[in-house]
Amino acid sequence: MFKGKLFFLLAACIFCFTLISYAQNNTDTSTIPPIQQNLTLWDMIKAGGVILWIIGVLGFIGLVWAFYLLLTLTPRRELPSTLIRRLFHLLQAGDYKGVLELCEGRDKLIAKMVFAGVKLVGHDRYVIQDAMESEGERGASILWQRISYLNNIAVLAPLLGLLGTVWGMMQAFGAIAFNDAQVKGLTMAYSVATAMVTTAGGLVVAIPAMAIYFYLRGRVNRIIAEVEAIASEMVELILRGTRV
Repeated sequence: MFKGKLFFLLAACIFCFTLISYAQNNTDTSTIPPIQQNLTLWDMIKAGGVILWIIGVLGFIGLVWAFYLLLTLTPRRELPSTLIRRLFHLLQAGDYKGVLELCEGRDKLIAKMVFAGVKLVGHDRYVIQDAMESEGERGASILWQRISYLNNIAVLAPLLGLLGTVWGMMQAFGAIAFNDAQVKGLTMAYSVATAMVTTAGGLVVAIPAMAIYFYLRGRVNRIIAEVEAIASEMVELILRGTRV
């Protein structure tokens, strides 16, 4: 009995000594890679890689385009009051030649619609209306196309961010296999944090772009509604001159 207990105690001591030696060898500071405590902005940008730079370029393009649209896509610019007053005056006077000269070469939507209608003076009502409506639809599609680029950026940016995150996670799990057991958790946490940077970058670009797109969409709807109201009045003036 005593010999059995002594043998068991000796075996336990040898086992404990072996574990301690193994732990000391594995916790040698020379074999543990340094883990950074905090991620700086530059560290995040470097961790994002090429995909984050692409998202940044999209964000810059979207910012410039948004400012341009906010300054240029306005009812005052598309429907200048001076032009509207001159068109009404010329149509009431029956000066169709003056209307054509005034509208020719202008990029305003209302000018293109009136030009298309006045060219057909003498035709039936539906012919004139159809020409003006067709020109209005083309002009409206151009307005929608101009703001759709912001929507495209808002859709692409988070998708690119998700792609960067998936790619980063693949690299993270691949790197875990080559690290020691005691640093796997830290390495995985650090890798996941850096992999999520691209998703955050995509959302930072997409949310403002989508918000500005919604705002500009309201502007376009208002511009189209005002153009339709003014064009309907001008159609009546054109037809009245035709009947006379």
